[in-house]
Amino acid sequence: MSEAINEVRPFRAEHYNPEKVENIGLCLSRPYDVISPSEQNEYYQQHPYNVVRLILNKIEAGDSESNNRYTRSRDLLEAWRREQTIVSYRRPSFWVYEQDFQVEGLPPRHVAGFIGLVRLQDYESGRILPHENIIREPLEDRIRLTRTTHTQFEYIWSIYPDPHNTVDGILATCDHDIQVIDHTEKTTRFRHRLWRLVNPGQCEAVSRAVSSRRIYIADGHHRYQTMLTIRDEMRKLHPKAGPDAPWEFIMMYLVSANQEGLTTIGTHRLLTGLPPVSEQTIRDAVQLGFLVRIYSFGEDDEREAREMWLRELRNADPRDHKFGVAITGVNTYYLLEIDEKRATRLVEGESGSLTLRLLDVSLLKSIIYKMLLGLTEEQIKPQVTVHYTPKIQLAIEKVRSGEMQSAWILNHTGLDEIMTVADNREKMPQKSTHFYPKPLSGLVFFNMNDSEKG
Repeated sequence: MSEAINEVRPFRAEHYNPEKVENIGLCLSRPYDVISPSEQNEYYQQHPYNVVRLILNKIEAGDSESNNRYTRSRDLLEAWRREQTIVSYRRPSFWVYEQDFQVEGLPPRHVAGFIGLVRLQDYESGRILPHENIIREPLEDRIRLTRTTHTQFEYIWSIYPDPHNTVDGILATCDHDIQVIDHTEKTTRFRHRLWRLVNPGQCEAVSRAVSSRRIYIADGHHRYQTMLTIRDEMRKLHPKAGPDAPWEFIMMYLVSANQEGLTTIGTHRLLTGLPPVSEQTIRDAVQLGFLVRIYSFGEDDEREAREMWLRELRNADPRDHKFGVAITGVNTYYLLEIDEKRATRLVEGESGSLTLRLLDVSLLKSIIYKMLLGLTEEQIKPQVTVHYTPKIQLAIEKVRSGEMQSAWILNHTGLDEIMTVADNREKMPQKSTHFYPKPLSGLVFFNMNDSEKG
C-alpha cells in the first residue's frame, strides 16, 4: 500500500511546565478506564496537579448540571493554564515516548513510539480499524468530558505496519539528551521517557511513512468514537471551519507493529451468581474433545502446583487452545486443552471468520460457556455475572476467598490475530485484548480551542 490513506501531523502540544512542577512524573497516571476508586484517591494525594483531576475528577454529593466532575475538570484546567502550570510548546512536534518494563517470566522489554495528531476517519473507509465493540456508559462519560473541556487529555494507542522500520529509524535519531520526562513508577518500576522530535524534515518523513499505512486501534476505542461524535457535532455548529479544524484530528500514540517489545496479556474471566461449576463439570470436558490436566495441592504446595499449572498453560502451541480453571472450595487447578481440528468442528455453526471463531475468547464463550457450562446469553452479563482482570493472582485470590465462583485464565490474543480480525471488519468479544503496559496519561494534551493548532 503506497498511496496516502491517512494523515499524521506533528502538533503544538500542551504539557506540564517543568519550571512550575519539579517532578512531572508525580502528575502522571494510568488511563482513566483502569483507575480503581482507591487508585483515584492515591493519585489525588500524590500531587495537587495530578492529571487524574482532569481525566477522572471525583463525583461529589450535590453535583448538578452546572457543577459536576466535568465542570471541575474544565475549571481546574483553565486555572492551571492561567498560572502557567500547563503551557503550550509552540513548535509543531512529534513526541517520542519510550517505555521500559518487565512482564513476569519474561526478559525486560522496550517499546518506542510517537504521539501525534491523526485525521479522524470513519471506520467504513478501512483506513483506521477497530477490533472491539464499545459500551455506551463509558462513551457518554468521555463525550461529556470532551464537550466541556474542549481538550483531548489522553492519546489512544494505535499500531501500524512498518516492515522496513522506517519510522523507528527516524525516532532513534532524535536528540535524546533533551528529555521532557524521565519517570520510573514506584510500584512497577516501569520507566517512561519522553522527547520532542522537532526537526521539520524528520517530522515530514515520519508523516509520509505512516500515511501509506492502515492504522489499527490497540487501546482507546471509546475515545476514538468520542472524537468521531465531537467531530460530527462541531461540523454542524461550524460548517465553514474546513478540513484543518482541530476537531478533525485525534491524538494518538503510534507504535510500529514490528516492535519486539509489543506485549499483549490475557484478560481473565471471573464468574459469579451463576450455577456453580463442579469438579465433575470440568472432568466432563473430555466429552467435548478436551484434554483435562489436574494439578491438586495441599496447604504446603499450592504455589508449586500453581506455577506448574501456569507454566503449562503458557506453553501453548499455536494450533492448540488452553484454558486454566480454578474453582472456589477446591484445592485443584485444572487445565483444559483442545486442538484446533476439534475446536473447528465445534464452532462450525458460529458466525464470523474462522480466525474470529478460533480465538480463545471466542471458544470460551461458544464452547465452554454454552456447551460445557450450559449458560445462556441472558446469564452472561459483563460486570454482573462475568468480571474481568488481567491479573492472574488477583483472579485466584478472589476464587480461593469465595468472592467469585470460578476463574478462567486465558492466554493472550496474538497481534497477527488482532490485525486479521480488524482487516476482516469484524469485532472481537468484549475484553479480548489487553495491550501492556498502557501508556501513562498526562504527558501531553491537545487543546482544541487553540485555533493555531493543527
